Amino acid sequence: MSNRLLSFRAALLLILSSTVIVWPISYWLPLPNYLAVLNTSEYTQYATTLRGIVIVYILFLVMNLLSAILAFTRLDFRIRAALLAIPTFALVAVPLLLVIPIAQQLPDRDYFTVLQAIYRLLRFSTPQLLFAVLAVTLLCVGLSIFALALIARDKSEAFDPIPKGKRKTYAVLAGVLSVATLGSLVSGIAAAQSRELDREACDKYAALAIPELDDQVPSFLSDVQLYGEAAGSENVKNAMMTFVQYSRQYFELSGLEEPGIDLENVAAAVRIAKGSITLACSEYSVD
Repeated sequence: MSNRLLSFRAALLLILSSTVIVWPISYWLPLPNYLAVLNTSEYTQYATTLRGIVIVYILFLVMNLLSAILAFTRLDFRIRAALLAIPTFALVAVPLLLVIPIAQQLPDRDYFTVLQAIYRLLRFSTPQLLFAVLAVTLLCVGLSIFALALIARDKSEAFDPIPKGKRKTYAVLAGVLSVATLGSLVSGIAAAQSRELDREACDKYAALAIPELDDQVPSFLSDVQLYGEAAGSENVKNAMMTFVQYSRQYFELSGLEEPGIDLENVAAAVRIAKGSITLACSEYSVD
């Protein structure tokens, strides 16, 4: 087999790795909004670490795509390997190293507790989501290391000629994977916009004052309905709209002498609906 085909295969792996890494990066989109959050006083202690981790992930994506392009060129394999090795190993090492200074400032917390807390601030706010992000990160690193090994084996200075059919096949595969990467990026941006709307709806809901008087209830429920209608996902939207529906029903029936149904059942439905909002918004409990 021509050594050149090793680089072509590495390029396919790198494009695949780039497609996958877009998913965790999408949690910081739109990036200016997230960076603006890091500039607030609440994040002063952690901002440098969080920015560093974000930069490493984005650098990994950019360098993977660049290395995939360079794999189709005659650039010396040592240069191509170095350009790929630096962001690949940085993606593993840099986040772990950046957490150390913060862990030292919190002697009552063990290192892994602090690491998990940092990733919560990166918007990976549930244990399941954190596990998925770490698994995806390790998968991408593994793909890039495999690609690095292939590039390192492509050492010939005068490349063997490659049959036109094979060149075409690899070009088509690279094109298909590139389209998949673009689709992943577009999907990630759309998902990020939806999460941003959910985050705004949940923040506004959390900031609402609980009504103390009966005449404040209609206004309160109208606000919750507006936030629900503006939410980005059906999960948050349905949770808020269901809460409004049952709350209005309870409010109207509680004013009747003979409501005709057991108000305790309606009150229970209100409590369940309120719990659903808390659960739906738990993902957005961190800016």
